[in-house]
Amino acid sequence: MSKKTSATVFVGNIPYGTTEDQLREVFSQVGNVVNFRILYDKETGKPKGFGFCEYEDAETAMSAIRNLNGVEVNGRSLRVDYTENEKREMAGLDGGPTDGGGGGGRQQQQQQQ
Repeated sequence: MSKKTSATVFVGNIPYGTTEDQLREVFSQVGNVVNFRILYDKETGKPKGFGFCEYEDAETAMSAIRNLNGVEVNGRSLRVDYTENEKREMAGLDGGPTDGGGGGGRQQQQQQQ
């Protein structure tokens, strides 16, 4: 069973003061943006400097990673990458079953002479 690649990408190093509309415009260069959201600190209400861009399909998301990582916006180079969940899945750390069985109670044999 193959896993579906995510259509959402992580966007880091977002300059403070940059709006979601500005970023949506940049990210729409590679395809239709379904949703863009910048995360904000709950206590201060200030942006955290990162967000997520959702595309219609995984191919467009991969295109964004290839083509928009390092693009400069308002004086800062954006970091565009897979989401952490996607990275864990690719590394096999998604919490699924593993092939890590135990030793099976091996016994050491000693020969006496």
